Amino acid sequence: MRDLRARIEAADGLLIVTPEYNYSLPGVLKNALDWASRPATGSCLLHKDIAVAGSSPGNFGTIRAQLALRQVLVATDSRVLQRPELFMFSSHQRFDDAGHLVDEVTIDLLRSMMTALAAQIRANQNH
Repeated sequence: MRDLRARIEAADGLLIVTPEYNYSLPGVLKNALDWASRPATGSCLLHKDIAVAGSSPGNFGTIRAQLALRQVLVATDSRVLQRPELFMFSSHQRFDDAGHLVDEVTIDLLRSMMTALAAQIRANQNH
């Protein structure tokens, strides 16, 4: 866990991509965030710029998981990117057999998200 905390601390920002299990984020991800959030006063997630995305073979594209993840990140006082949002539904149709993302709409949206996250990081570093 020390290694995870150190890597988060060293990063300018994070992209957290989650699947959805039982209308929420996976327990393993929640547990990792809980451990990374401690101690609360020195959390590596405190004021960290974070973009949230998700991918699912279903029709809702991790909307509920991302809402749950955003709620967890409120507790860590992280700066979660608000827009653009990326809810990748029917994910099995967006990747080729080698696992490469090939859907141009999703690629463009992901590119926009990363550009917005980089801009948010720069803005917060200048404060």
